[in-house]
Amino acid sequence: MVGRTTMRGALALVLAWPAQLWAQASDPRTAEGQLRVCGGAANWQRVGYLEFEVRIETEQGVQGPWLYRWARREGFMRMTGPAPDGAQADVAVELNSRTGGGWKSGVQLTGKALSETVSWALGRFAEDVLWLTFPLEWGGAGVTVRPLPDEVGESGVTHPAVEVRSASGTWRCLLDPETGRIHQTTFSRPGAGSYTTVWEDWQERGGVFFAGRRRILETGETINLSVRQALPQTPATAF
Repeated sequence: MVGRTTMRGALALVLAWPAQLWAQASDPRTAEGQLRVCGGAANWQRVGYLEFEVRIETEQGVQGPWLYRWARREGFMRMTGPAPDGAQADVAVELNSRTGGGWKSGVQLTGKALSETVSWALGRFAEDVLWLTFPLEWGGAGVTVRPLPDEVGESGVTHPAVEVRSASGTWRCLLDPETGRIHQTTFSRPGAGSYTTVWEDWQERGGVFFAGRRRILETGETINLSVRQALPQTPATAF
């Protein structure tokens, strides 16, 4: 016969273990918790297509806008916007092979002009998607998340803090104490120094939250992001 003391201990373990799991899933300084405050795993997995626009405001003027159509499941990207030479580009790329077609000012590109334009479009896309999906991808392969002690910001507000490391660099993140979503990051990339970004204007699209504006303190740049569509399936007209 099992003694009452043993039964009591077993019951305590049964009650405590789900509580530990709940605490981890609710802590926004973990991959699970950050995904939860940004809409949840089910909503993010449901998004198969994202259409979003990026525009950069600087003291010299406005860069862009660049409009992206991203078929996440199929692995295709289409980007329209000004190329480095000022011409209006329209580029469609298969992401795994890094190949595709492109046009500038309505003229189809071939040869070196095509390969250079595709490489440029992929570089822009990689940078913009990195920031667009950063809070949603803490659980990705090769990403480590380490909760840090709370930190008092310049306004005197105490923020939960977390360090996130991946192949692209290291983020020290301060979270909003009410929503749990990112308030500020200090990003360091090997050989490129570091810069501090304030994340603002969080908006819900397709059940997922995205930051609509980021301000880089060192450069004075403001990156405005508008998610136009977040859909389960890619529209037939996207590509």
